[in-house]
Amino acid sequence: MNNNLYLNIGKLFLVISIIAIGAIHIISGHFPAGLMPVAASLPVKQALAYLTGSLMIMAGVLVLTKKYATYGASLAALLYLLALLLIHVPKVLADPNNPSEWAAVFEVICIMGGTLILLGNISKDGTKLIKTGTCLFVIGLLVFGVQHYMYAQFVANLIPTWIPAHLFCDYLVMVAFFASAISFIIGRLTRLAGSLLGLMFLIWVLILHLPRVTANVHTEPEWTSLFVALAFSGISFLIASSTATSKI
Repeated sequence: MNNNLYLNIGKLFLVISIIAIGAIHIISGHFPAGLMPVAASLPVKQALAYLTGSLMIMAGVLVLTKKYATYGASLAALLYLLALLLIHVPKVLADPNNPSEWAAVFEVICIMGGTLILLGNISKDGTKLIKTGTCLFVIGLLVFGVQHYMYAQFVANLIPTWIPAHLFCDYLVMVAFFASAISFIIGRLTRLAGSLLGLMFLIWVLILHLPRVTANVHTEPEWTSLFVALAFSGISFLIASSTATSKI
């Protein structure tokens, strides 16, 4: 599989996720509870949700155009940066012992990193953007790896019952996170690590998130989790396509 194919797959998955999460804002009339937990008391919350969702959809559509792709990727990166600074940082500072909030913070950081990688790939000289985005994604992988160890039983309970050895699967994923992060850091076997990680996230989408969405069609967090996992798959394939990620 050549670099362009990895790039196209990664771009497609990430753009679908950006547009879909934007649509979730508009369809539900509120910010996704897990990814962007905006306080219910915020004035004009619904209007802001509609605005944010519309801008996300616009960003994704612009990325698909040749002429305005850089504007779309830049807008997506800005939206996730604002979500990080205005929503998550205050919540983490208010409740630093909440593992769910830390998970949401690094989901946003990872997706923001993915938008920077995408922007770097469609820019004339995007090496620094690719490295910065990859670094953000690596930090997220390390945090998620630690959380898989600290909350192993909780994560194991999320695995479908038909899959055996839940704890083993949890630790296997933890090892995959750490191994991929190390590969991206040292710049060795990056294509292999990125493609395998992307495949792993895609399998999660198909065997874990899609059945949960099917069983809970009207539950917003299930839809959001599905598209976050798809975004992570796309970002992993984008890293696999990048030749500028050696030793971030």
